Amino acid sequence: MNSNRFMRVLRPAFILSALLTAGPPLAGYELFIHRPEPDRALLSNRGTIIIRGELFGQLLAPSTLPSFNDLTGPIDRWNYGFRNVIYFSPRTRFLAQMVAHDDGHNRTKFDWHFSLRQTLIDSVVLVIGHDSDHDSDHASLLQDKPFYTNRNYVGLGFPIEFQSVYLEPFVWFFHHTNQRAYLDLSGDKLKQEMGIRAAAWIRDAATVSVQLVSRTPELFTVGPSFLLDVILRVRLADWLDFSCGGGLWQDREESPLGRKLKYHRYLWGIAIPF
Repeated sequence: MNSNRFMRVLRPAFILSALLTAGPPLAGYELFIHRPEPDRALLSNRGTIIIRGELFGQLLAPSTLPSFNDLTGPIDRWNYGFRNVIYFSPRTRFLAQMVAHDDGHNRTKFDWHFSLRQTLIDSVVLVIGHDSDHDSDHASLLQDKPFYTNRNYVGLGFPIEFQSVYLEPFVWFFHHTNQRAYLDLSGDKLKQEMGIRAAAWIRDAATVSVQLVSRTPELFTVGPSFLLDVILRVRLADWLDFSCGGGLWQDREESPLGRKLKYHRYLWGIAIPF
C-alpha cells in the first residue's frame, strides 16, 4: 500500500476514534469483527476444517472502565489475547476468544467467550454460547477474594449479507447466569440480550464493525442498560492489522439504588491474523 492510499484509509480511523469511545469486552461477550467467509467450496463434506484467528494487543486510552468484575479497582489500560474461528462445514462454525485485562502494572482479570453457530436455514443461525470473566489473583474492593461471572445462553441470529454490507439482528436467552442488570449490579439477573451487528467494507483494506446490545432481566423488552461498539480495522500488511474505535456502556434508566452510570474508553491496537 503506497503512503497516499494508506493515509486515505487511515484518516477515517482517527476521525471515528475522536467522535466515539471504545466499548469494553464485558463479561466475555464477543467483540464483533466482520471478515469475509472462506470459500465454502473448501468446506467440503470430506472433512475439511478451516481455522482462522488472530493474536491482538490494545491500548485503552482514555478509559473509565474499572478492571474488576464488581466494577471496582484500577482502570483498564491494556487488553491482549486471541480469537479463533473454526469452520467445521459450510453451515457450522465455532468461535473462541480470550481477553486479558491489565491496569498497567498487573493482570486484573481475563474473559472467555465460546459460541457454536449452526445455520438452520438461509439467514437464520442457531447460537449456543458460554461466557465467563475471572478476576485474577488480586481481590477487588467489594470482594474479599477474586470474583467471577459466567453465563450460558441459546439464541438466534438473522444474518443478511449483500455486496460489501453485513447485518445481523440477534436475540439470545440465558438459562444460567450470575450477571445482573444495571452497572451497579443492583438489578435482577439477566435473562436476555438482543441487538444488531453490522459491518461495511471500505475499499479493500478496511472494515467498520458496529455492535449494539441491549441487556435486560425481562424477556422481549428493551433492557435498562446497553452496549455500543464501533471498531475500524485497517489492513497494513498480510500479517498485520491496525484497529481503533469507540463505544459506550451505559444505563438507560436509574437503578434501584438511584444511580445511572456510564463507562467509556478509546481503543488503539494491532492484530496479527492467521
